[in-house]
Amino acid sequence: MIEAPQQVDSGFDRLRAAGRNLWLAGLGAAVEVEEGSRELFDRLVERGVPVEKKQKRLAETVAERANKAARSLSKLVDETLEYESRGMLKRLNLMTREDVKILSARLETLSKKINEYAVRHEGAGQDNPDKPTIISNTVHAATASRTKKG
Repeated sequence: MIEAPQQVDSGFDRLRAAGRNLWLAGLGAAVEVEEGSRELFDRLVERGVPVEKKQKRLAETVAERANKAARSLSKLVDETLEYESRGMLKRLNLMTREDVKILSARLETLSKKINEYAVRHEGAGQDNPDKPTIISNTVHAATASRTKKG
C-alpha cells in the first residue's frame, strides 16, 4: 500500500513537471516572439528609410513642377488678359498704352522739328516774325497739356 501513494505522487509529479515545462515553453515562445518582433521591427525601419527618402524627393519634384505650372499658367492668363484688353480697346476705338507712347514720341519729334524749323527761319522770316513763334507756342502748349494729363 505504500507503493500506491508513490505511484500517485509519481504520476502527479510527472503531470506537474509536464505542466511546468508547458508553462516554460510558453514563456520561451513569448520571449522568442518579442525578440523576433524587435528584429523584425528594426529590419522594417531600415527598409522604410530609403522608401521615405524616395517619396520625399518625389513630393518635392511634384511640388516644384506644380509651382512651375502655376507660374506658367499665371503668365498665360496675364498675356491673354493683356491681348484681349488691347483687342477690346481697338474695337471700341480707344487708344492703348502703347498707342499713347507712340503718339507721345511722335509729338515730341514733331515739336523738335517745328522748333528747329522756327529757329532756322526766324532770321529769314523777319518780314513776318510771329508765324514760327505761334506754331512753336501751339505745339509747346499741346505738349504741356498732354504731359499734365498723362
